[in-house]
Amino acid sequence: MDTEDADKLMKKANKYCDPSFLSMRIKADWEQAQPMYERAAKIYKAAKCYDKARYAFERAATGQERQSSPWQAGKLLEQAAGCSKETGDFTHIAELARKAAQLYKEAGRNSAAAEALSKAAKLIEDRNPQDASALYLEAVEVMEGEGQETMALDIFRQAIGSHIKNGRYIDAMNMLMRFAIACDAAHAASSQCKAYLGAVVVGLYSGNATEAWATYQDALGVDSFNVSSEALVADSLFDAYRAADEAAIKKLILSKPIFTELDNQVSKLARKLPVGDVKAMASQLGAPQGPAVMDTSDLNEEDLT
Repeated sequence: MDTEDADKLMKKANKYCDPSFLSMRIKADWEQAQPMYERAAKIYKAAKCYDKARYAFERAATGQERQSSPWQAGKLLEQAAGCSKETGDFTHIAELARKAAQLYKEAGRNSAAAEALSKAAKLIEDRNPQDASALYLEAVEVMEGEGQETMALDIFRQAIGSHIKNGRYIDAMNMLMRFAIACDAAHAASSQCKAYLGAVVVGLYSGNATEAWATYQDALGVDSFNVSSEALVADSLFDAYRAADEAAIKKLILSKPIFTELDNQVSKLARKLPVGDVKAMASQLGAPQGPAVMDTSDLNEEDLT
């Protein structure tokens, strides 16, 4: 079938959606129109007429929604989002993904909702990292809101990698801390401790030693991290930074295999340490400034004896 067939299907489907006194139809007949929209969408997509395909998929989704089938409607909107990607309409991808996620939630499929949001985030992260960051956060919140964050560990990792790739280091640190909490709920202590160490690494890489230290102090309140090798390594790393000893920082990173065991994007940052103004970071961490020197300019000889 070619696009002419799809055009005919669209025209016929549109008629079923319009009121008709001759046909005694006072409201849209979605039962008749919806399959035609969906068939037309698939034909357009196969012919790479992505603009038309996207519109047809959206109409088909509306038909499923009107027939109380939110799950099917969500799947069709995800296909519409894929067509938007092909046309370079990255703004529309986020909009469609959010609509699909809402429909999945109505159908009681929260994991599908989170997956739709994270897939859309991945599609747009190179073009629009800010929107991608928001979508990843929404995906995580969907699962957290239902107490299902343990089922979203892969989404956490995708979000962390995306934030780092796009230089959104504070977002990456926050997501690593949330990931650690999810790992705790999943009884994944090893991954939890690596997430906390990862947050420290990201903070130091970004030059924000103060935030990295605060993150470390918060993490020490978690028993499993407090007694972990990751905590000991983090403490040694802060000692090296506090001394502004670049050679010691590099030696520590290279000598401890634990840094290679962090998530891929975090591990890459660790191998690049130290970066930035290490002396300024040492100052942030309260490095000693050397012995105080007494000002004798206002003292006379008697005061000095």
